[in-house]
Amino acid sequence: MPARGTDVGESAPIATSACYYLRVDIDDVAETFTQDNSQLVETSSTDLELTFVDLYSRLRTEYSPGEAQIEELTGAVQSHLHLCSRTDLLIFRWPWLVGPVEEIHADQIDTWIHRLIGHIGGEPVLGSRIRVGVIQHQVANRPVLRWGRWTPEESEVDGIIHRVRAVETEAMLRRQNAVWEPKNYHYRLPNGEHSDMFIRVADAINEPQDAYVMACWLSEQLRDRIGVIADTGGLTPLIVQLESFLTRFNWAIGPTAILEAYPAGRPLVRQAIESAHNENTPRIMAVLSVSSTGTLQRNLVDELNRISLDVDATPSLDYVLNVIVDRTAIGDNLTGLISDDSTSAESWWTIGRDAHMESSGICSLCSDPEKAPLVAVDPRTYGAMALPVPHLVMPDTEHAKAAQLFWERASDRGGLAIEVNPHPNSRGARAKRSALPVRPLFEVICQPSELRQLIDQQCSRRALDERIGSTSLVVVASHDVEQVEISPPLGATEFSLEESLREVLNGIGVDSTTPIVTANRDTSRSDLASQVAELGEGDAILIFAWGSVTGLTLRDLKLSVADALLGVGLDIPVNGLVFHARLSHPKEWTAQENQFYPGALENLWNSCFPWTSPIAEENRLLNRSDVEGREISGLATSFLTNRRQFLEMYETYADQEDDWSPRLELANDEANPKYIFWGMSSGLHQQSVRGQSLYGKELDCLTAYAAIGSAISYTRFTQQTRAAPRWVMFDMGRIVRSYFDAVIICSMIRWMLPGELWWAERDEKEEVRASVQFLLNQAADYGEQVLLVPELLLACAQGKIPQHAHKDVRDRAEQLLQEWPTDERFDLARGALEVGLKLTASE
Repeated sequence: MPARGTDVGESAPIATSACYYLRVDIDDVAETFTQDNSQLVETSSTDLELTFVDLYSRLRTEYSPGEAQIEELTGAVQSHLHLCSRTDLLIFRWPWLVGPVEEIHADQIDTWIHRLIGHIGGEPVLGSRIRVGVIQHQVANRPVLRWGRWTPEESEVDGIIHRVRAVETEAMLRRQNAVWEPKNYHYRLPNGEHSDMFIRVADAINEPQDAYVMACWLSEQLRDRIGVIADTGGLTPLIVQLESFLTRFNWAIGPTAILEAYPAGRPLVRQAIESAHNENTPRIMAVLSVSSTGTLQRNLVDELNRISLDVDATPSLDYVLNVIVDRTAIGDNLTGLISDDSTSAESWWTIGRDAHMESSGICSLCSDPEKAPLVAVDPRTYGAMALPVPHLVMPDTEHAKAAQLFWERASDRGGLAIEVNPHPNSRGARAKRSALPVRPLFEVICQPSELRQLIDQQCSRRALDERIGSTSLVVVASHDVEQVEISPPLGATEFSLEESLREVLNGIGVDSTTPIVTANRDTSRSDLASQVAELGEGDAILIFAWGSVTGLTLRDLKLSVADALLGVGLDIPVNGLVFHARLSHPKEWTAQENQFYPGALENLWNSCFPWTSPIAEENRLLNRSDVEGREISGLATSFLTNRRQFLEMYETYADQEDDWSPRLELANDEANPKYIFWGMSSGLHQQSVRGQSLYGKELDCLTAYAAIGSAISYTRFTQQTRAAPRWVMFDMGRIVRSYFDAVIICSMIRWMLPGELWWAERDEKEEVRASVQFLLNQAADYGEQVLLVPELLLACAQGKIPQHAHKDVRDRAEQLLQEWPTDERFDLARGALEVGLKLTASE
């Protein structure tokens, strides 16, 4: 549905085919991990494009009109600005719903909207183009929407509400991997049909807020003593939440009924409806989790119609029918499938009937060599009844090889930092006090020296879209062409990033005389306007950025260019190029590409890192342990002191503009910021990856840690959707036998999560122990041993190695404590072994 209505200010739209969903806890806006709650949702390009933000109060405090908590809500938006600014339409859920006779919080909502868009309280929090809407749910009444910078037509409001509901429904399902689309098998559904997709709505309810938001969409249909029918017990948390709503406003829930199994024939449906109805029930609410063929849906409608038309019923009964996921072939939703005097209820997320859904006798999937294996779905639990083994994977080799040249450059120049702030020019778009697990230092990596040769090498390996080379004007943010001065620990030099940019442009075939113009957010763009005015048909514009994480800078530049083109009435291609894209999920790049459609967006290199960090996980482990309260040696105490200094470096230097360089100037008796692994000390450990590897040639430990972390994260994310309902696990049995390098193995284990490591072909104790023993035996020299064995003890304490193999690791650690020379170079490594043994001693 295209957005019309009254818009404040004209700007050229950005073509995109995605909506976004974000959940923000307003009681803890400084929490760094809320960013992982963001969920990209792919939608049709013809649909309304928006970002929907579920603002919620974890404390469930009762809202008191007049105490609007405006600044707390504003802080929540500021902490997630880069995630809130992805589309031109931003809609929030007001955290407090109201009861049947309560007044909506219209004044407070309007005050907050005006604070966001800058009409009160100083500078606007949101960009000047973003239109804002706030939806507030009510019990027994339709949700209310309030607007800023845009007022849609009355006829469009229902469509917007339905779109928002669909976005949230899909986001919840996909965030919990509740949409199963395997690549190498298919399903037999409880109704007997075969399909290559199965959706388990119960998996979407993974925390209390999930049940709460689903209940919000049902709140308008509630009545005192309402009866409820659900098609699966997996919706029980939703029913409990609905009862909580009713109790809060002194109403009661009536009888409830859950269909015992699927497929449910008409007698079972009739029995369930009669169980949900008594003489005091004014309405029945039916909630159907998934409708695939429409059979159960039709049976429900028929039986609900029958009981609602019963002339002997007193009082009169009406009903509402909700289908959370509708896969039927019906073009329209469920309009008309409700009684006359009830509130309209429609399918929440309609995705259409799968073309590969067929009956077993004519199933083409059964003869497809890739998808022939058949998995039955349990008609009671709606869970898969087969495939008990995990989906085993190896780190993605193509992703690793594609980034080799970048990581080699970073290793040679020392252009990498860990657990640091984002670049100063992008901190305003990030959550406060949140460290990046890995940050490339472009001012170091992109020095002009030998940069052209690097670009030539990469372009010979991977061709860019030919439209990138046909550029007549280059647009960048000013900080990407500024004069930079590198601090002494990183090289002590000064140069212009514009000179480096020229090297990149020449390497991709852009003429050296092509103008470069800057365009900054919320500043005058007269230079850009004048340069664009000189262009004509056949010209093209290239937007360039050294790095991209969230895509906010690219988006701002694209909007500036779109406005300039609109001002001169010119329609020419706008393309984009990123030197290195650091993504939190592979889908993020797809979203950024969509912003440039129909133009091209390319990157020379990309990596994938989650917002969470292995270093943070180690810190949590040590904080939870009581190892310092036990009897430990002086070497173990020294190691813990050194390690805690390392783990606390982010907090120590976070307030400095450059929070990495000061760490490199620490004295020799202080923690080394590059010593990621436990046994690293005094140059004794293996210094780099040996020879040529998938991740690059002779990478230092810090860069290897980053390169391997990217490959692990990329593999995890890309394999999850292919594996469902199986879980993704890394095949450590194959990994340790295919190639051994202590730096690589330690990096892999660091980035893998507990429950992701599969140690043997068969899950048998002796085979698992054999794999761990094989790995231990590979560390033949001191340099490998001081890296590997302390890290394996840490992995045991973190639950990454099965407990029946812990004794093998502990035995090897105790053996090394006896065999290592009494040399002070081994002191930290000895302390690390002792601490690891203490952490695993209680087992």
